[in-house]
Amino acid sequence: MVAVEENQLVSGPREGERGYGAADAENVPVQQNVKLKVTINDIIEECGFGRFQWLYLTLFGLIYLSDAAEVALSGIILNTLKCEWNLSTLEEGMIPFMILVSYAIGSVIGGKMSDQYGRRSVLVIMLPVLVIFSILSAFAPEYWSFIVFRSFVGLAIGSNTAAVTTFAMEIVPIIDRAFAMFIINIWFIVGGCYEYSMGLIYMNEYGWRIIVLITAIPTVISCIAAFFIYESPRFLYVSGRYDKMNLTLQHMFSMNDRLLPKHDIVEHEEEERGSLSEIFDGDYFRVTILVIQAFTINAFVEYGASLLLPDMFVYDYCSDSSLFSDDDSSCSLSNTEYFYLLLISSVTLPACLVAYFTCDKFGRIRTMFVSGIVTLVAMLLLLICINTYTLMAEAALVVFFSILQNCALWTFLPESYPTYVRNAAVGLVNGVGKIGAAIGSLMTEVIAAESIRVCLLLYICLTAYQLICIYLMKRDTVGLRLADTRRQLTPPAVTPVAPQEVSPKNPCFRIFRKE
Repeated sequence: MVAVEENQLVSGPREGERGYGAADAENVPVQQNVKLKVTINDIIEECGFGRFQWLYLTLFGLIYLSDAAEVALSGIILNTLKCEWNLSTLEEGMIPFMILVSYAIGSVIGGKMSDQYGRRSVLVIMLPVLVIFSILSAFAPEYWSFIVFRSFVGLAIGSNTAAVTTFAMEIVPIIDRAFAMFIINIWFIVGGCYEYSMGLIYMNEYGWRIIVLITAIPTVISCIAAFFIYESPRFLYVSGRYDKMNLTLQHMFSMNDRLLPKHDIVEHEEEERGSLSEIFDGDYFRVTILVIQAFTINAFVEYGASLLLPDMFVYDYCSDSSLFSDDDSSCSLSNTEYFYLLLISSVTLPACLVAYFTCDKFGRIRTMFVSGIVTLVAMLLLLICINTYTLMAEAALVVFFSILQNCALWTFLPESYPTYVRNAAVGLVNGVGKIGAAIGSLMTEVIAAESIRVCLLLYICLTAYQLICIYLMKRDTVGLRLADTRRQLTPPAVTPVAPQEVSPKNPCFRIFRKE
């Protein structure tokens, strides 16, 4: 370990820190009595990846877990509500549809608020909203009150997801951004598995109201924890609150067992934060249009396929029998249906792991493009059903690579925009994507009732169009510094890192500039 004084600069990570070895720590250059002119990017890189990042990513992951459980809840209790309240097919379909629509609205509103008032501010407002209306849902006396309560749940989930994703990206070094998304995506998978397991164990014995209350437990924990976190240092920087930013940075360095060097931050003119018009302006118009289309089609196919594929097994698609059974009177999911739900959730784990490695090794855009090609081929093979075993393999490929593409999209999206509009962009794209998911779910139910192959052909055409959108993106974000201000939007201000430079033995962007 290297001993340092308060006025010394440690350039590079400490010994034993994640991603760097002891050899680097032994050759740490030290500069004494120098006050440095630095950017927020320089400071985040100098802080490295340590206890602070692990703690915050765990909290963000818990919020993701809560959101996943709340979203999965509708699929578990839908049949029970249909029987208990004697719902029509339209009323039954309105429950998940309204949740997704309110999710989309919450994502757009929350994204804009997060850029204007802070990532933490959105979380400490919307997490209590999520807790309150999630618990109220358990005591809903009739259909319309349940719809209202769950709509507020969707609104809160959409706001939280946008804020958490951006927050996670803004506190980690360049080489750890894909890893940060991997960590919180793992928690999302755990949330789905948690919900389906609770449904399998408790649903038939205790009823849907108890399941709703059990679902709210992780949300209550994450709500309490959110009040003890600091604001994103990047947001504090672009909002001009340098004193609070320095307090947050001191906390970050302290938790990572590092000393924050004396520095002068590169100041900037304060800009209008959270403006949706900004993300459609100039160089960002093209990438915004393309990423919205890619994101929406991915959500359309992913959500639609999650409804279609289990039914293809249950109702023997290969024998051309009817998609729906004659007896549709069941008031709860069968063990077989729970099995398929858990299977689909578990497939996402290796997909996220592969996304973590491929996004850094080959780039975000290449990962998205190759995933789209494999998904397209797998869906073409689904049209030619040979037997149940090939059907299972092809369905697994569709689920695996659509999730893989989704992980790459989520990594690429917040990296493509500067801090002062980053959350507005994430919220808008995610919101439009959820509208696509809602439409995909409804269209799957309608079209698949007539013909599964027509539904697959629709997915194939959309995926082919999506590949064109991804190809046209061209400029990848792997190894690029996150931009914070308008001045950094031009290409010269965003310095790329060659893949071979991002390695444990060659820390990138860890040289502070003298004034």
